[in-house]
Amino acid sequence: MNLNVDLNLYKTFYIVGKYKSFTKASHELYISQPAVTQAIKKLEEQLNLELFKRTSKGIELTPAGEVVYYYSEKLCELALANQEMLDKAKEASFDIINIGVPTHIGTFYFVNYLKIFNEKYPNIRINIVNKKSEEMLKMLTKRELDIVIDTDMPDLDGSPLSKYDILNLESCFVCSEQFKSVAEKEIVKASELVNYPLILPGPHTANRKMIDMYFKKKQIVLNPLIEANSSSVSKGIISKGIGIGWMIKNFVLEDIENGKLFEVNVDIDKVFIPVSVAYNKKFNHDIVKDFVNIFKKGNN
Repeated sequence: MNLNVDLNLYKTFYIVGKYKSFTKASHELYISQPAVTQAIKKLEEQLNLELFKRTSKGIELTPAGEVVYYYSEKLCELALANQEMLDKAKEASFDIINIGVPTHIGTFYFVNYLKIFNEKYPNIRINIVNKKSEEMLKMLTKRELDIVIDTDMPDLDGSPLSKYDILNLESCFVCSEQFKSVAEKEIVKASELVNYPLILPGPHTANRKMIDMYFKKKQIVLNPLIEANSSSVSKGIISKGIGIGWMIKNFVLEDIENGKLFEVNVDIDKVFIPVSVAYNKKFNHDIVKDFVNIFKKGNN
C-alpha cells in the first residue's frame, strides 16, 4: 500500500467499496457525492489503478480494487482501534468539561445547574465558551466543546450531534423610567409600539426572528433604532432610557421585580423561545451524560 497517499482517500474508497454506492458513502462520511467521486478518482490516479467498474447494477470492484479494498479494510480497523484507545485515554484523564452557552441563558438559568454539577464533581474544571450558535455547534462536532446549550437549534439529524429540548423561555418588551407611561397602559397596540425607539436583538437571532414573525402577521415591519446581539448590552441600553427593548423575560425579571425596568404589554400572543442542550454522540463521556441528565431532571 502506498503510504504517500492521503489515508483519508483509502477510508473513502473502503466505504464506497463496502456499500457499492457513492451515494451511501457520502451519507456515511457526511460529505457530498461529488467529493466522494473526486476522492476515488484521485486515489486511482495516485495508485495508477482502476478500482471500480460500472455495471448495469451499479459499481463493482475490479480485481485490483479487491486487493486494495482488503488492505483498506485492515487500515480502517486499525485506525478505529487506535481512536478507541485514544478516547479511553481521554476518558481516564477527564478533568475539564467545555460548555458553550450564550449570556442570555447562562446568566439566569445555566448557573443554577452549574452549581449542582460542581457540587457533584468538585474536581472537574469548567470552561465556558460564548460564541455564535453555528460556531459552537461546529466546535461540538470537532470535540472542542462537550456540550452546547442554546436557543432555537437547527435540526441535527444526519449529524454526529444529538439534542434534547429542555425548556421554553418567554420574551417580552421592557422599558425604563423614561417610558414608564407606556408600560402603565393596560395594552399597547403593536401599531403604536413602532412609533417608539426600539432596541431589538440582531436580525439572525432566534428571539428576533420570533418577534419579526409575530409583527409580520399584523402586517407591521419593525425598524429598530438599535440592534444588539448581546442581551447584557441591550439591557444596559434599555436601562439608560434610550428606548423600549425586546428581551428574554427571565434575563430582566429581577430588574422588573425591583422596579428598575417595566414590562410593556403589547397586543400579541406570548412568545416563547425553545432552549436545547446538544452533545456529540460519538464522544459522550459519562460525566457529560450526567451533566445532560441534570438538565433533564431539572425540567421534568
